[in-house]
Amino acid sequence: MYNLEGKIAVITGASRGVGKGVALGLAEYGATVYVTGRTVSSEGLPDFLKNTTIQETANEVNQLGGIGIVHRCDFSKDEEITKLFERVQREQGRIDILVNNAWAAADHIMNEYFFQTPFWEQPMSLYDDLHTVGLRSSYLASRYAAQMMVKQHSGLIANISYISAKKYWLNVSNGLFKAAIDKFTSDASHELKKYGVKMFSIYPGNVRTEGMIELSKYDPSLRPEEMETPQFVGRCIAALEQDESNIEQSGEVLRTEEIGLRYGITDIDGRQPRAV
Repeated sequence: MYNLEGKIAVITGASRGVGKGVALGLAEYGATVYVTGRTVSSEGLPDFLKNTTIQETANEVNQLGGIGIVHRCDFSKDEEITKLFERVQREQGRIDILVNNAWAAADHIMNEYFFQTPFWEQPMSLYDDLHTVGLRSSYLASRYAAQMMVKQHSGLIANISYISAKKYWLNVSNGLFKAAIDKFTSDASHELKKYGVKMFSIYPGNVRTEGMIELSKYDPSLRPEEMETPQFVGRCIAALEQDESNIEQSGEVLRTEEIGLRYGITDIDGRQPRAV
């Protein structure tokens, strides 16, 4: 359906979950994908996260017909983000797609306090990690990507957000982080649009990530088989990149279900995912 051959994409936090799925979704259409994140080894990870490394993701990108390029990056460190984009500039001379997905929740999500514990009882490290890694890294990565995209007069920046920006879900820190991502998207798009660069906040639905599959073992109300796959998010982003007519929508919040319906995209099992 789409052709991303020759397109250069950078995915932050691509070892697992939505980030990995986006990498695979873009790979289906032939993209060259810089698979970035911290996880280079499964050592020390819980069993349900075994084989979720950036190398494993890159291998699957290659198997699907894309070109996977591994780059280890700790998105809590500005200098490592700088080196990532210096490499992309040096090797490719351009960037067509940036997907900001890193959010550092892996260090917290399996702790009981992450789930609806009052903010006054949560460690400040949760707030710090979500806003240093999630928000600051998205800002800095977008800054570097924009410098290349503005010169090209083209490009797409997709910020992975969630409905928690608008209504309570999980915890206060997460909601603040996602709301800030949406505001960043809205404001930055005003400065990017005149250069032909698009930026959107993407709201996935309930996603069949490794973590959700694990949690479903303890919460029977969670039904992974009914959730959208992470790869569906990637297919949606591919559609947004290929549509040259959606520049006027830049800055908006888009739900994956809406994107799927608009462009006729189905999930890897042929289903049309439903909204949260």
